[in-house]
Amino acid sequence: MRSFFLLILFFTSFYSSSQTIINWDPEITVADGSVYGNTRPRIALAANNVPVVIYGKISGGKLFTSRFNGVSFDLPIGILPASMSSYLATWTGPDIAAKGDTVIAVFKQNPMDLGNVYAVRSVDGGITFSDTIRVDNHIGGISWMPSLDIDENGNPSVVYMAHDASMTNPRYNVVHSTDQGISYQPEMEIATSIPGEACDCCPAEYVIDGAQHALLFRNNDANIRDIYAVYSNDDGLTYPENANVDNLNWAINACPSTGPHGMFNNGSLYTVSASRATGSFRVYISETATNPSFSVQTNTMMIPPTNATGVQNYPRITGENDTIIMVWQEAETSNYEIYTGFTTTGTISEIVNSKTIVNDSLFGSQTNPDVIYANGKVYVVFQDAISGDVIYKSGTIGTLSIKDKELDQYAFYPNPNKEGTFYLDSPIADLKNCNITTLNGQKCEFKISTIGDKTVIKLDKIVKGIYFFNFIVDGVEKTNELIIE
Repeated sequence: MRSFFLLILFFTSFYSSSQTIINWDPEITVADGSVYGNTRPRIALAANNVPVVIYGKISGGKLFTSRFNGVSFDLPIGILPASMSSYLATWTGPDIAAKGDTVIAVFKQNPMDLGNVYAVRSVDGGITFSDTIRVDNHIGGISWMPSLDIDENGNPSVVYMAHDASMTNPRYNVVHSTDQGISYQPEMEIATSIPGEACDCCPAEYVIDGAQHALLFRNNDANIRDIYAVYSNDDGLTYPENANVDNLNWAINACPSTGPHGMFNNGSLYTVSASRATGSFRVYISETATNPSFSVQTNTMMIPPTNATGVQNYPRITGENDTIIMVWQEAETSNYEIYTGFTTTGTISEIVNSKTIVNDSLFGSQTNPDVIYANGKVYVVFQDAISGDVIYKSGTIGTLSIKDKELDQYAFYPNPNKEGTFYLDSPIADLKNCNITTLNGQKCEFKISTIGDKTVIKLDKIVKGIYFFNFIVDGVEKTNELIIE
């Protein structure tokens, strides 16, 4: 029944007069990476949707923010005192969030065994920042890997991993602020009812929407490392409900150093994460209903790399109303690209089926993306290994008309059809690394031949459904949908 619904949905969009796309603007360099670093960028939107980006330089552990001025990014601001450094890696680092002109960044101070969790605070949209503010009040142990979100009143909540002495008993604690981040209340341990302990080097996330709060973290129950959500519907006063939101039963006896991200939207909690439960890292999106009870509805794998040993990791998600956007890093072999999937109708199948590359250059690795969306515009940042810089890219949600689609020389026809035979007005020699996969990423057998100047694609088994023809042309990866009705 679910496959039939997906097929009908796809046919409806196929026969409409336009196709929704992201119209990307040119890439912009945030700052000189050789001076300011490019590690693990994160982005927030200050008042009037002004992007503010935080990132770090591993050598020295310094952190910087850059604010977009409409054309380029202003000169970076160092947010740490000269005598202080932060704990920074490609898989953990600072976090940032904003509400209006209040912008708050949190980070872990070095050294690991002595440093605390601190914040810096801006009340002018990221132009200037305060001195450091102690966030954690964890006594007699270690606190690190902070994440935060800010509620509609500008009050932040921060989650961080807490240990007892000697790095034992890992768990995630939450602290709230009621004065827009000037001070923080006593810490709360809120996942005590979940068996096991927190995965000891997997970052967590905290997300807020009105009275709804959720801690998202990777658990470790006898080396089963699934993603859990701990849910509050009273502004973080109590957390009576929780759920295993991926339930993949991933067994691993070492810390994978990758955690979840999430958002509330239209009565659901959406969580994205990566797992090696199937053998290679794959990215998943789950939907959990919050009313009338906190219950997991679906957990869906994104379309995997065409290479079975390819990997995906570090997904992020954003959105509002029916628009939801995901980004993640993906590699067929060792060269990572930034991918996105999105929907404007609130359907996960559209996110899965809209997978496209974000970054312009296909040389070198592009990694560690972050994304935020507001008022029809998408904002993405990521690390670029070629330049060594943080790259910023924005785009608007728009449409591609059927007329424009018909101008694509790599468009198949007739599509859909009942025979499983598709024609392409381009020669076979133009196409490299051809393969066909199902919605679930399974490879299909097919034959490819030439009739005159046309290429003919014929599936060996004619089964109704949606298929993806993946190929490379002129060094660019492309994916075209094939429909058998």
